[in-house]
Amino acid sequence: FIILLFLLLFVYLNISFHEHYSLLYKLCTPHLKVGAGVTVWGCTENINADERKKIKTVLDSFGKSVFVDDEKFIDMSTSISGSGPAYIFLLMEAMIDAGVHMGFSRETATVLVHHTLLGSTKFAMETGEHPAVLRNSVTSPAGTTASAIYELENGKFRTVIKDAIWACYRRSLEMGGKCSQVGPNRVSSDSLLGVGSSISSGHHPVEPPTGEMKTKS
Repeated sequence: FIILLFLLLFVYLNISFHEHYSLLYKLCTPHLKVGAGVTVWGCTENINADERKKIKTVLDSFGKSVFVDDEKFIDMSTSISGSGPAYIFLLMEAMIDAGVHMGFSRETATVLVHHTLLGSTKFAMETGEHPAVLRNSVTSPAGTTASAIYELENGKFRTVIKDAIWACYRRSLEMGGKCSQVGPNRVSSDSLLGVGSSISSGHHPVEPPTGEMKTKS
């Protein structure tokens, strides 16, 4: 697929990418097969505005393209759109398995989950509302959804997702030979130089209890 992409760019732009031209990109491969992919890309200043428009046209033919002006965003995109499909497939798998456990046939559970994710995504994209607003709009006080959300929050659902994305980003940096000491609970560059205090390397730092213990005078 990558070879095909470069052939398209070569023919369409009538230029070759050698030492004077550089095109950086990150593909969301599974979604490209159904025309719903997202490609984060950037290039050197040697590629002029007209050529960039042509590149965007080619990339948009596979779904959505997002231009970035700094190479660091390429590695960042790996953790969200590059590896993101695996996160969604895992969520999908868990929801389907739960449906089967409750009594649905696997086929029915799969249809329900597929269309729930598809409809939710399309609704979020079309309304442009913040996800928190959309979530609140379908969560009644003391209702079934509120009970489910409570369990997700109690199980640190948000934290696990964010930790996974940071772990993916760090691994992407490591594979590129770059420093991966970035993000929450990592030793900062200042700390490595002996400036300031170091930060715990744990994923979930423990906070001291408040309001339960009093210091004896």
